[in-house]
Order: sequence, then structure tokens, then C-alpha cells
Amino acid sequence: MKKILVTLLVLSCLLLASCAQPPEPAPPTEPPPPPTEAPTEPPPPTATPLPPTETPVPTETPIPTETSIPSLTPYVGASRIVFASNRGDDPGKLDLYLMDVETLEITPVNTGFDTALFPQWSPDGNMILFTLPDIWNLYTIYPDGTNLTQITDFRSANADWSPDGAQIVFQSDHQNEPQDTPDIYIIDITGENLVEILDDPDIPDYNARWSPDGSKILFVTRRTGKDELFTMNIDGTDPVQVSDSADPVVQGAWSPDGTRIALAYGGFGITDLYAMDSDGVSNVARLTNNESTNNSASWSPDGERIVFASNVSGNWDLWVINADGTNLVQLTNDEFYDSFPDWSP
Repeated sequence: MKKILVTLLVLSCLLLASCAQPPEPAPPTEPPPPPTEAPTEPPPPTATPLPPTETPVPTETPIPTETSIPSLTPYVGASRIVFASNRGDDPGKLDLYLMDVETLEITPVNTGFDTALFPQWSPDGNMILFTLPDIWNLYTIYPDGTNLTQITDFRSANADWSPDGAQIVFQSDHQNEPQDTPDIYIIDITGENLVEILDDPDIPDYNARWSPDGSKILFVTRRTGKDELFTMNIDGTDPVQVSDSADPVVQGAWSPDGTRIALAYGGFGITDLYAMDSDGVSNVARLTNNESTNNSASWSPDGERIVFASNVSGNWDLWVINADGTNLVQLTNDEFYDSFPDWSP
């Protein structure tokens, strides 16, 4: 537990040090999700600028297998939610877990690492992409814990798949040390053909998400003076602001049909979820309204519901709500730290 507390507190401090607001303290039992990252503290963003390069490599790093590309056969079965939790035998480890949406049964993925963050389902539902924060590399793994594959060997984090599963978009600062300011990159899932599509050495750009039609990338940037959502073409051209909030935005997520965007924003540790049309100005709906942190939103495959992480109950748990803000339901309710959920296709 001491290791996970130290790791997550370091992540939050590093990110918030680049913001103009003081860092948020950890909740009583488990620290808040690094971004997704209390009237006196700022909200943790859904992703973080990367920590110093001297972070040691774990001594028991599993050996990755040969890179595989998502199959053409989608997973068929009950919808699943992948998330990060310390509910294993060692509460000091933050590993990946699967929840069956129908039965709410939870099973471990068993990555073999001490900490795994930001899991994202492949478009076919057969692979999970995640970040290993000990060395800040990207990996994929099958839901049954097999075929662990390393994608990047440089500081990179918080990745998302292209709709065809052939590429991923992610944030990295490896080309502009020592500023520790993330930019946006695209790479083939095989680890080849790395392209930096957005390079602003003095401006953090992070939390990139590929649009369902493959034409746009949604991301958080501080280019207006505070964190807001922008979209851009997949080659990094034509950045367009789509949010204009009174407080910093920490995360955005496309609906499955690309017509809506869920976002989390707020100030001083209170972040709420909203949904709006993808033009950023139409049909804005507030989904949560409480004195807590609500973030890491992910849409159900039919676009009717949104799963997210919240500490509204006093502990970090998973919740689900209808896309119109009705029918709030708590999915996990225990002493464990649960966050970074992603709903399978």
C-alpha cells in the first residue's frame, strides 16, 4: 500500500506542479486517480505529465511476447468494464480487473506489474492497452492475462486506439526533455512509424482520444491559459476549441457514434461530469452535481450510459449513470481503490 500511495501521490504532484493551482491531498484511504487524472484543492486530471527519467525499471518486469494486431472477429459476449484497482492479494499493487456488466462479477487480468494505469479496450474487444507508470511505457495484453506486449520503449502514457485498431495515439515528452511537457504522438500498434502530430514545447497537450470515425482527435490542452478540450485532424492540423468552461477541463470522451462528448471539469477538487454535442456548444447537460471528484468517463457501446470513477461515497468506486444524467448506480462499494474504467465495445 505504501508503494501505491507514494507512486500515485508523485503522479498527482508532478501534474499539478505545472498548473496554476495547489495540489490536491489524497483521500483518507487511497489517493485520487492521477488526472483523470473540497473547495480548496484542484481536480486531479485524467492523465499526467511524465515523471523524471530516473524512475527505476522494476526488477521483475514480465517478458513481453510478440506484438499482435487486433483481430477482425469482435468479442461476443456480455459487455465488460476494465479498470484499475488494488483489490488483489497485495493492496500495494494497482492491477487491471474486468467487471461483467450483467453479473457484476470481477476477475483479475494479472498483468504481472505492480501498477497498471489508463486501460483502453481495442476496437474488437479482444485486447487491452495500458500504461506502465514505473517506466512509462505502453503495453497491450489479452483480457485473460496472456500475450503481454510492449509497444513503446520511451516515456509515453495514456493511449487510445484508432478505430481500425492499427494505430494508437498517446502523450509523450521524450523529445523535449527536461521540460516534462507532453505532446501528442501516433504510432502503429506494432511499435513502428512513430509520428509527432502536435508539438508545443511550452504547452501541455494530453488525454488524446481518437474519434469513432477516425477523422479527429480530441485532447486536453492549456493553450488558452487553462485546460480546455480541443479537436484536431489526425495529422495535427486545424486545432479547434470545443469547450469553454469556467474551470479547467481534465478529460473528454467521445460517444460511440461521435455525436456527443462527455467531459469532466471543475475547480478546487470538485469535478463534475457533463455531456455535450461534439460541436461543443449544443445540448450541454450536467450529469453529476456533488461536492466530490467525478472523472474518467467512458460510454457504454450503445451510448446510453456512462461509467466513471468517483469518491462521492468517501472511497474511490465505480459508478454508472444514464447519458441524460438519470439513474445513478454505484457499481463497486468496498474498501478498495477503483478507477480508470473503460467500457468494452
